[in-house]
Amino acid sequence: MLFQISVGVGILCWLSASIMVAAIFGAMFAPDKPKLISRCAISAILFIPALVLVPLSFATCILIIAIAFILCLTIWGVRMALELLVEGIPEMDDQGNIIDSTVKASTAPWV
Repeated sequence: MLFQISVGVGILCWLSASIMVAAIFGAMFAPDKPKLISRCAISAILFIPALVLVPLSFATCILIIAIAFILCLTIWGVRMALELLVEGIPEMDDQGNIIDSTVKASTAPWV
């Protein structure tokens, strides 16, 4: 039931976005208000290409977001690797704590 509702809402959003894109292009090609009939005709003609354009734009957006995420991870990972090479790889103990060699081990004051 939830899947059918999700598909129905998705199709409704797809159709409404396609109608809006077709209307925008129709208004772009016939901007004068007296040309309302030609604007409607152009919008009707452009409705079919808009049906194809809307899902492609969603897919393109998802691909661009994925590429940006991978690129950010790559840049961040390379930066971290360079920092490790420049500063040296820190030592770690058995529990996974970083051992800082510049800090002296605490000793008792009487030693």
